[in-house]
Amino acid sequence: MNYTVQLVSCLALALLPFSASAQSAGLRQLEQEAKASSGQDRLYKLIQLSDQAKQEGLLDMAMDWAADAAQQARRDGAHELRAQALNKEGHLALLLNKIRRAAGCFEQSLAALRSARSNDKALSLDNLEQLRKLASQNGKDREVQRWTDEIAALNGQAPSITTAPDASLSRAEMRDEISQLNNEIVKLSQQSGRQSGGVDSRSLQSRLAEREALIGQMNEEQAKNSLILAQQQLMLDSLLFKNSMDSLTYSNVQLELQKAQGEKNFTYALLSIALLLAAGFTVGFIRARQNARVLSVKNEMIREEKQRSEDLLLNILPALVAEELKKQGHTDARYFEDVSVLFADFVGFSRIAEKLSPQQLVNDLDTCFRAFDEIIARYGLEKIKTIGDAYMCAGGLPNGGGSKLIHIIRAAREMQSWLANWNLSRHAVGLPLYEARIGIHSGPVVAGVVGSRKFAFDIWGDTVNIASRIEAAGEGGKINISGSVHQSIKDDFRCEYRGKIAAKNKGEIDMYFVDN
Repeated sequence: MNYTVQLVSCLALALLPFSASAQSAGLRQLEQEAKASSGQDRLYKLIQLSDQAKQEGLLDMAMDWAADAAQQARRDGAHELRAQALNKEGHLALLLNKIRRAAGCFEQSLAALRSARSNDKALSLDNLEQLRKLASQNGKDREVQRWTDEIAALNGQAPSITTAPDASLSRAEMRDEISQLNNEIVKLSQQSGRQSGGVDSRSLQSRLAEREALIGQMNEEQAKNSLILAQQQLMLDSLLFKNSMDSLTYSNVQLELQKAQGEKNFTYALLSIALLLAAGFTVGFIRARQNARVLSVKNEMIREEKQRSEDLLLNILPALVAEELKKQGHTDARYFEDVSVLFADFVGFSRIAEKLSPQQLVNDLDTCFRAFDEIIARYGLEKIKTIGDAYMCAGGLPNGGGSKLIHIIRAAREMQSWLANWNLSRHAVGLPLYEARIGIHSGPVVAGVVGSRKFAFDIWGDTVNIASRIEAAGEGGKINISGSVHQSIKDDFRCEYRGKIAAKNKGEIDMYFVDN
């Protein structure tokens, strides 16, 4: 239901600009702000719209804005804002000569102030003054008297009698009016008797009975005066009742304050408990974070150690073999149909060893073999092992992706090129030079890991033996290949045929030098 009312209000806000083309930019800006707002902010915007429209002479529009504000305040339960909006609507209705609507607005504004128990005396007096003026204009003397008395009571003054009973009233009519006064006094005394400081109903009734007994002996003028005195007594009793009600209201306010103080104390207690719980949770959270941080550091150390172990294992074994060894604890030998094998050996290594200290010799070998490792890694080759001054690697392992003869020959050329450059720097300082014989052959091999300690990956087969014989038949600074290798790479590299050369236990083999 509330959504429907809000939708209708928004539609009204959207359509109003088309009905008042003379409105100013400021008024249009306020309309846009009112459309975008809600709650009390919207109420204030509607009241501002009414005031702005009134200043611009758009009275009908101003009254509509005030009416919208009053309806919105009624839905929101904002009684004081509703009273303000109704008062503005009433004044605008007066300007538009809508007397009945104006009177209704002032009365509703007064009722809203009473519902809210508002202390806005100025607004209450304005409503009462306007109602008294309207009653006076319409010749309603009783209403004029009523609003006058309420204004006096609000100002803390004694009520005044501005009108006297009609002289034309008969004695019977006076009796009826006194009877009505009697009923009102009885009701008033019943209400006031329940309050502290209320008037004595029996006293009121006895005094009224005495007045009725004297009516028969009174002349017309005396009866009129008696009626006036009764009315004054009723008003005085009303003031006493109002005072007693004010006293009760004060007591209720005191009780509400005590209740509010109790609720405040209870709230403070809850807040204290909540703070203690929050402190406990915070300490627990901090400890949990510290433990998590320590655990994270330990896990990171474990990951680093694991990675270091895996890197070390991969440095010793091919990835496929290492993974199989981690999962199964052992690895099976495998047969590969087409693998290229490279052997490299230094010429005159024994002579060089005689000229250098053992430490210097080992350092030189380490420098060469590190360079060879980097070169073959770039070409995806697998280092098999080193034996003394001999270096062995293979292509096509461990996944059996072919011999990669082109890659292994390019790697061999880079090895010789690196040695040539290294020897230039050594020759400049008078150090011995290293020249390597490199031999390459391809064919089937068997590869695997043997033993249970100090794992070593190796390859076996006639292809390995022939590659070793081809390396031994080569020359320093040269790359010697077999005839079968030449058939595979002759279109990619220039080669020099050496003829058939005897190889130990292998007979004569066609051999070629690859152009460096």
